[in-house]
Amino acid sequence: MKETTTAITAVKQEIRGRDWAEQIEAQQASGMTVQKWCSENGINPKTYYYHLRKLREKCVASAPAIVPLSVPKYTSDIHIEKGGLQISLPTDISADTLIALVHELC
Repeated sequence: MKETTTAITAVKQEIRGRDWAEQIEAQQASGMTVQKWCSENGINPKTYYYHLRKLREKCVASAPAIVPLSVPKYTSDIHIEKGGLQISLPTDISADTLIALVHELC
């Protein structure tokens, strides 16, 4: 019996959460301040903010985790070829040096 009660409670909470998500979306779409919207809809602003916080917590908890990645450096050299001349340069060559070199070759 306890499992049934727990399942029913979970369903009720899910439905209540969806209802509040719709209410929050309606407030945000209204263009009104929270205070004014709550007043016009008979909702206590503290209750609104409580459910807004709960919704945000749920979104954060269900968001995918950010996993740092380490990208290996590209270790191959830069190869330039023109008119039979071949030049290999390290990938960490400065931009100024590379531009000057290309400028001289072209």
